[in-house]
Amino acid sequence: MLPGMEDLAAENEALKSEIRMRAAAYDIETQLARAGARSPKLLSEQAKAGFQFDEEGRLVNAAAMIENLRRSYPEQFSAPSIDAGAGRNSGPTLTKEALSQMTPAEIQRLDWAEVRTVLAGR
Repeated sequence: MLPGMEDLAAENEALKSEIRMRAAAYDIETQLARAGARSPKLLSEQAKAGFQFDEEGRLVNAAAMIENLRRSYPEQFSAPSIDAGAGRNSGPTLTKEALSQMTPAEIQRLDWAEVRTVLAGR
């Protein structure tokens, strides 16, 4: 083997491993987000130590990792309360003056129920 080839081969393997870990972390983050996780990136960092790969370098235990995270951190997967805004009446955030200063394109992007309420003067 040529001088320095062993170092290059080791560096190549290290880079391949880093790419595999990044791809796996992205994959698990995506799956965690779909599973309703509140902090997918944080949970994927927690899961990294348990990643298992097949011969092609694909993550093979994502489902098991997510289930393990669900059991270990149930608060990260709990559904938000439907009463989160109960008892609050913030009133309209939009005013006639604000509407008069907006372009038609800006007005189009608004919540039309709120626009009607403001224009009706309620």
